[in-house]
Amino acid sequence: MSNTVIDQSDYRTPVSRGLSWLSRQFALTGGLIMLALATMTVVSIIGRSTIGVAVEGDYELVELGLAAAVFLFLPECYLRQGHVVVDLFTAACRSSTLRVLEMISDLLFALVSFVLVWRLWIAGLESREYFEQTMILGMPLWWVFVVGVITMALTGVCAMNNLYSFFSGRKTQ
Repeated sequence: MSNTVIDQSDYRTPVSRGLSWLSRQFALTGGLIMLALATMTVVSIIGRSTIGVAVEGDYELVELGLAAAVFLFLPECYLRQGHVVVDLFTAACRSSTLRVLEMISDLLFALVSFVLVWRLWIAGLESREYFEQTMILGMPLWWVFVVGVITMALTGVCAMNNLYSFFSGRKTQ
């Protein structure tokens, strides 16, 4: 495991603190969604096993809710460096090498995030244009793409902010 864990309190600029606050609010929203889904699932299982009636469309609601929640967790996970890091080859590297590798990973993360924003935007527009909806409840699917676009854009902005912090000397290991 890597020894470079950056606490969000290390960020010094107002933009960094704002991004940190916003990502935390997104993660809390994702947590509330997961709590609501867990409660609904318990109610559905108990209803199904006791009185023979389940929550209609519970599988659809869990599917859409989990998709939204996972997207909502991504910016906070990125800022806390919660993504998987394989440091088998970098364990013996100097800190300057690790710094360059981290800058490269931030750049790649930003690029991938913005490519996903672009593709999710197109997929969401097509989903709305073709009136895609769930089978049982008939809920439109395009709104999950909106959540994905917003959160991936925030993740990309956080990555760009990390790059800015590296180049301005505000972020240290």
